[in-house]
Amino acid sequence: MRSAYNEIEHTSGIKPDAVVAGPADLPEGFWGRLTENPYAHDLFRVLRWIDARAGARKPLGRASTPRDEPVRMRQTPSMAFAPSTLSAASCDDPDGIRELSIYSFGLFGPNGPLPLHLTEYARGRIHHHGDDTLTAFADVFHHRLILLFYRAWADAQSTVSLDHAGQQFSRYLASLLHMGTDGQQGRDSIPDHAKYYMAGHLLRQTRNPEGLQLILHTYFAVPVQIREFIPQWIHLEQDQQLMLGDAEAALGRSTLLGMAVRDAQHKFRIELGPLRIESYMQLLPGARQARQLLDWVRQYVGLEYEWDVLLVLDQRDVHGLALGQSTPLGLSSWLGLRDPLRGDARDVVLNLEQRIRAA
Repeated sequence: MRSAYNEIEHTSGIKPDAVVAGPADLPEGFWGRLTENPYAHDLFRVLRWIDARAGARKPLGRASTPRDEPVRMRQTPSMAFAPSTLSAASCDDPDGIRELSIYSFGLFGPNGPLPLHLTEYARGRIHHHGDDTLTAFADVFHHRLILLFYRAWADAQSTVSLDHAGQQFSRYLASLLHMGTDGQQGRDSIPDHAKYYMAGHLLRQTRNPEGLQLILHTYFAVPVQIREFIPQWIHLEQDQQLMLGDAEAALGRSTLLGMAVRDAQHKFRIELGPLRIESYMQLLPGARQARQLLDWVRQYVGLEYEWDVLLVLDQRDVHGLALGQSTPLGLSSWLGLRDPLRGDARDVVLNLEQRIRAA
């Protein structure tokens, strides 16, 4: 869903927190269409537009007095069950105050807390005597109650939170991910909102390959496979190697021959592709997406395991080296003609962690 926050940026080129108060910020003809066909609109959708675009200093339901809010909320007393959420809209007030009337949520009506005869009385006074004293008094409470009802709904909606610069819902998710303070924001190359979107995976105590696969596939929009138990050689420190004259070495218990130990439990491989050449180049060392891949793995796995990435280039983009081309050696260039029967190129295996440490 496209939020009204993004809509403001797209149409005006400025941030919502810089918008100056004024009803002109609402779409052209907004109140006209609302006045003609109020039943065709949803209450929360209308209030969301007003909340985001009417230019109030505070979100609806947060202002201290009604004078600081761009709309007045009322209830239409009716004995019928609500056929729609909105009953009427008005913008004819000489002071420029807009009004919205609803059916359901309020003191009157078949679902209201007041006895039904009071709804009949209030409706009769309006239609037979033109007297709205009772309903006007009740609207003092309706205005506050309806906007608090909307505020409770809006605070629980992630997209509605983006309509304002405060982004309260984003702070809730950030706190779950231990990113609730300003110092924890923008720590790496991954946008914070991408992490919020993946909060369900990042919150789990157990991290499985399927979670990492889904995160990378969703973020980079490329085929992803996770290969576990990749063999590697773990190099031993010099004091752990067998030395002549070491009296503490015991055969079969504390003696190791050589400088490294073969291990297949602490390394995995991420296979990306087949990739077209444009996506392939974006994942090579030094590119932005390569850094994002590294940060995603660190965010999900940490530094406990070793890993590397296999970039699979689509066979349609595998070409021989030619004069005048600027292609990195060993990454996207091949000498001679490659046999098409070999399929996709699976030659490039990168250890991004080692490259970062060596940089």
